[in-house]
Amino acid sequence: MRATHLALAACTLAIAACGWTGHALPPYVIVIEPQPPGPVDVRTLASRIEAGTGARVDVRQVSVLSPDATRAATAQIVAARPALIVAPGAELVYGLREQTHAIPILFISITDPIDSSLVTDTQRPRGNVSGFSFHVPLGAKQLEILRQAFPNTRRVGVLGDRYAFSTSAFREMSQAARGPLGIEIVRVHFQSLEQLAPAVHQAAAGVDAWLVPEAGVTHRFGAEIVALLGASGLPAIYGNDRFVRMGGLMSYSQSFDDPSGRVVRMARSVLQGFPVGELPVEHPEAFRFAINTDTWRGTRPAPPQRLLLLATDFYPRDAAP
Repeated sequence: MRATHLALAACTLAIAACGWTGHALPPYVIVIEPQPPGPVDVRTLASRIEAGTGARVDVRQVSVLSPDATRAATAQIVAARPALIVAPGAELVYGLREQTHAIPILFISITDPIDSSLVTDTQRPRGNVSGFSFHVPLGAKQLEILRQAFPNTRRVGVLGDRYAFSTSAFREMSQAARGPLGIEIVRVHFQSLEQLAPAVHQAAAGVDAWLVPEAGVTHRFGAEIVALLGASGLPAIYGNDRFVRMGGLMSYSQSFDDPSGRVVRMARSVLQGFPVGELPVEHPEAFRFAINTDTWRGTRPAPPQRLLLLATDFYPRDAAP
């Protein structure tokens, strides 16, 4: 009898070591943490996916500084055969798609998913990729606010690198400008800090106002841009309230609230068998109109006070970025 009990115990230990308990194992999910870290709190996101789906979630760190390192790391992740991969950032999705068209991938990206070739249609992405994008085309609304604040605005200088002027967002803004708004867009190109001041000074004499999208090159030189445009004496609207906290006049942008709840919902659908390519890309649903009250009071001509009623956020000059 004792020998029988020992044999049963040995079998139980062997089965446990193989990971089988008589029930189906929870699905295996890998959440990638880019190095250097991006704006997404990956550890919190992973915990919420685990709690919200019952999945076994593994966080893998992947360098995005070297294409070769990214490619090698994403190959290892695909080789682990997870049921789902969550990848904050377009670079990671590119690396993963080189390795697999079968494993579902959810991205969390601040880029335009179409311009970045992550998907071909945000309503029905098809393939094995969908996700959450912070990108929302807001140029038309920003121009509308500029016109409301400064009715004599006819020519608007838009700052950006060459990539910024080839995006679908810029094309949509240009169409809106040529339509009922009757505004002419002046492209102000720069690629580096050394090129910024000459580009702004050259364009300033021919524009009535500025529009600064939140893009890679404008994000890097935010403080310098706010200082230069402030010195130009012309009003400006920005694509992120961080510029307003530095002293910029106003901004209209999507809300960058934590998207993890919506990503968890998408992950749950995929793990329950819904095709990831049939899940529409999610976007922010809340928007913010921020004003720097100090800059506002010093602007001439003075913008109409009724616009203050529409603002959601107010900052003093030189608030913490």
